[in-house]
Amino acid sequence: MTVDNVIPRADIVKHADRLGAEIKNITLSDDLSDEVIIAINRLLLEYKVIFFRDQGHLDNAQQRRFVLRLSSLIPNPTMVDTRGGLTVRKTLPDRACGHILNDDDIFSAGRPTISVLRGAAIPPFGGDIAWSSTAAAYLDLPDSLRMLADNLWAVRCAAFDHTATEEATEADKRALDNVSTGTIYETTHPIVCVHPETGERMLSLGRSVQSFVGLQRYPSQRLFELLQSYLTAPQNTLRWNWKSGDVAIWDNRATEPYPVKKIGSPHWAMDQLGIDAGVPHMKRLKSRTAEAA
Repeated sequence: MTVDNVIPRADIVKHADRLGAEIKNITLSDDLSDEVIIAINRLLLEYKVIFFRDQGHLDNAQQRRFVLRLSSLIPNPTMVDTRGGLTVRKTLPDRACGHILNDDDIFSAGRPTISVLRGAAIPPFGGDIAWSSTAAAYLDLPDSLRMLADNLWAVRCAAFDHTATEEATEADKRALDNVSTGTIYETTHPIVCVHPETGERMLSLGRSVQSFVGLQRYPSQRLFELLQSYLTAPQNTLRWNWKSGDVAIWDNRATEPYPVKKIGSPHWAMDQLGIDAGVPHMKRLKSRTAEAA
């Protein structure tokens, strides 16, 4: 089966040279055939980020069922297997915590493989998101810098803490109690990795890199800025003009999404599916509570 036999190329509209495409004439649901689901996944691998307009029929429950349907046909032996398929990670409601887009999610078993974001009602201001192609950024590196990146490990340090807002319900607060630890974690990982399905080499940095193994803080910062410039280069990035009912699906293994403006609001519905194998090296450094004491 080829994508062209299921989704006509005329219904696939590219939005940038190196990533991003809008898929037309598809109504997302858990009733889609296996062939369409597989074609969607193949387009996701090809374009890294795909968009569907006019999906206003979806509510949170329907979106969740579609995500489960999508996950059931995405092969990846490294993912955690629950409910007979891939893990779907529920994001806490925005009224409890306005932190729904985080490319440095190192506190659980690993990053979500795919994210699905629906614009239920687009506000007049805020909510913009940009995506960078990590594969394109790697290809743009000059040979000498690419050789360095291939052998470079990054050190990340991030605090895992959430604070309930005034709008949080008691159920939300209990959910936050289960994840708020006030703990600071440190991880080390190679900044170049291989996509498990496409075989592409990717430059993966994230925003919480503190330094690189073997380098002091200042040269690490300058090197980070240099490498990051390839990720944020205009030819490697994409922004989407959101309308109500739009759905975006992106491959977290091949992109780095980041909010251009704050997106913590009830106008957005997000699901993340599939968890990769754990971060190579992780250790708990200290607790904020203990440090304050």
